Order: sequence, then C-alpha cells, then structure tokens
Amino acid sequence: MKFIKIVIATCLLAVSLLSLAPSTFACSCLPPGTPSEELASHDAVFAGKVLNIKEKGEEIEVTIEVSEAWKGMTNKETTVYTPSNSAACGVNFETNIEYIIYANNDNGELHTNLCSRTAELAFAQEVVAELGEGTPLTSLSANYNEGNFTTNFGISMLVLIGLGSFWFVSKRKKK
Repeated sequence: MKFIKIVIATCLLAVSLLSLAPSTFACSCLPPGTPSEELASHDAVFAGKVLNIKEKGEEIEVTIEVSEAWKGMTNKETTVYTPSNSAACGVNFETNIEYIIYANNDNGELHTNLCSRTAELAFAQEVVAELGEGTPLTSLSANYNEGNFTTNFGISMLVLIGLGSFWFVSKRKKK
C-alpha cells in the first residue's frame, strides 16, 4: 500500500513538472504600448508583403515588398530579420502574406520579434486605423528618383559646360 502511494505521488509530481516546462522555454514579453507609442520607440514601421524567407542560422531573413510606411522606410523592398523560432520570440512569417512590421535598426539591419506589434495586416486594422494613413512607397520612390534625376542632370550639365569651356579656352590659346 505504501509503495502505491509513493508511485502515485511521484507520477503527480512528474506531471506537474512537465506541465511547467513549456512555459520556461517560451517567449516572454511585456505587453506592447499603444500603436503610437510603439511607432515612437521603433526605427521603422511599415506594411508589406513577404516575398521570400531564408533561414540564416539562428535567424530568419525575410524579404518584404513595402507598400506603405509610417516611419523609417524609403525603399520599395527591404530585408527584416527575426529569431528562427517562436520560443526565441521569432515572428512566424509566411510568403505572400501582408504584415505591419515594427522594426529596429541593429548595425544596418532591421530586426523584429513577437514582442513588437508586428502582425498580419489582416488582423491589425485597429493598429493601422490608430496610426493613420501612411506614405505609399510608390510616392516615396518617385520623389526620391526624381530628386536623383534632377541632381544627376544638373551635375552632368555643369560637367559638359566645364568641358566645353575648357575646350573653347584651349582652342583660343592655340591661335
């Protein structure tokens, strides 16, 4: 009888300990702030569709086609890194799904995790509503390219005028 009580007590203890194990290895985060607070505390906030996912050791490299930006984005396409598993707070990105991404710059790379407000765009409409209308990246790209074209054209014209003046002065000196 005493033996059966010990076996039952041991089994109950083992089951209790096993039920606690997953929580010790799970991602643990403080609740995020409001969308506006999180916007202020992150380097980049944008929406876009996942084009490609590559595993890079302990991280996942996610290529995203950016459609709208609230902060820190000027490129139509970017790469974001996240831990490779959810226990390390990695976001489980899927290709061809749109997300709103809150990321921070770490040595020139954007990083995100489950502790941010990064989420599928379909489930983040309240967040988007609070953030307001972002800037479509087509507008940013057009302005950026237009500025580069104007600058490059102006520099090219100055170089041509300088070369023409040099040629004209050198021809006059020979006479």
